[in-house]
Amino acid sequence: MEKQTCKKCKSENIIMVQYVPGTPDAYDGVSEILCNDCKVRIGRWSGKELADRETEPKYGVKKK
Repeated sequence: MEKQTCKKCKSENIIMVQYVPGTPDAYDGVSEILCNDCKVRIGRWSGKELADRETEPKYGVKKK
């Protein structure tokens, strides 16, 4: 399996983040990727950089 890297700085020092069950965007699996080097957070489904306190909506679909 190919190692995943940060989309911003290409570091392999990343972690997969699962939100706490019961929170609004909780999903039974990884919701975002966090780089421990450059601190960027990337949404699992949207692939976009998440702003401070922004969460990745389940399946990348924003609630109305």
